[in-house]
Parts: sequence; C-alpha cells; structure tokens
Amino acid sequence: MDRPSNELRDAYAASLGERIRSCRGGLTREEFARRLDLHVNTIGKFERGVTIPDAFAVLRMAEIGKCPPEWLLTGNVKSDRVERNVRAVESGDYIYVPHFDVAMSAGNGVFCDVERVVAMRPFEAKFIRQELGIGHNELALVSVIGNSMEPLLRSRDTTMLDLLAKDVLTEGIHAIRLDGALMLKQLQRLPGKVLRVSSSNPEYAPFEIDGSDEESQRDFSVLGRVRWGGVTFN
Repeated sequence: MDRPSNELRDAYAASLGERIRSCRGGLTREEFARRLDLHVNTIGKFERGVTIPDAFAVLRMAEIGKCPPEWLLTGNVKSDRVERNVRAVESGDYIYVPHFDVAMSAGNGVFCDVERVVAMRPFEAKFIRQELGIGHNELALVSVIGNSMEPLLRSRDTTMLDLLAKDVLTEGIHAIRLDGALMLKQLQRLPGKVLRVSSSNPEYAPFEIDGSDEESQRDFSVLGRVRWGGVTFN
C-alpha cells in the first residue's frame, strides 16, 4: 500500500475512533466492551484509530450508543452528538479539521440548523500549532456567504474557527449566533455589558447588543473566533 493510501487509512481510522468515542457517550469503555462482547483493549484500539472495526461491530456500536450507523461509519449523517462532540483529529504530520455543513452569514444572517460534517480537511500540524498558536483540537471549518465582511472575507470563502476562543475581549472576527442566525462579525466590548457588532463592509451599519437590558434579551452567543481564512476566486 502506498503512502497516500496509508495516510488516508490512518485519517479515517482516527476520525472513526472519535465518532466511536462520541457514540459511546456516558458509558465507560469497560461497559461498552462488555455489551459488545469485546475486550476493553479492543475498544481502546478502535477509539485511538489503531484498528478499524468490522461492519457488524459498527452496527452493534450504533445500536448500543443510539447513533445513526451511517454517521458512525462515514460521518456524513446529521446527528446531535456530531454537533457537540466532533473534534479535529491529529494523525502524523496532519490535523484533520471537520468542515461543517453550515453557512456563516457575512450579511444579515442566514438561518440554518443543519450542522453536520461534510469532510475532514487536512492541515499541517505545524501550521496550526506553531503559526496559529492553537494547542487543542476544538476546531471547525465553515463556509461564508454574503458580502458584509468584504473585502476581508468573501462569499464562499472558508474559515477556521477556534471553538474555545469565546472571549470577546480578544480582537478579531467572531462567529456568533443571534436570534437563530449564524454570522461572522467583528465584536467590540463597550462599557457595561454592551457589545458593538460591526462589519468590514461600510454598507452594513454596526449595531449594539445590551446584555444589561433584561427586557430586550436576545438569543445571542459567541461560538468561536476566526483564526484562518481560505480565499475562493471566482
């Protein structure tokens, strides 16, 4: 088997291992192994991506963990657990970052509840660890639509989010959820509990969110900070 095939196999095994761990949920590895009639070390090898389970074992895991078998096998079926638990996977010299099927609006917001992994995109581990300075795997890739962040980000560009960077005191562009819409915006903390939400495109006026006004509380949360962007040329 040539090197590219080995790398693909290792990446798939590592990604599958993450999904197996996610599907196991609150069960201990020992309990999961007992229900599957397998040795606990075998489960450990599956979850670490050392070995790949056969189809029957995958079906049994899906049944016990109450996960869609298609998602467990491929990662391409929507699952509530995917949205909460899928992480980037490090294998050799690469980190495979999940690309989620969500559109982060760079306009006035696009409503989208479909949050599933469509691919695991490879990045050099050295780039993420050293150039970006990210030492964890809580990362996600999402696509951009709209023009409110132009010329910085354009529609169809891809952005990498640091899902642990939710402190809006840090300068940068953040992914936010506002009234059910997903957006990429520049956030600035003002005195009090006020956030100014602004765009790069001057055609879009900034607006403010007042966290101290209980009567006008909005559905708002910071999802992460943009750490990298990939440009798409028309």
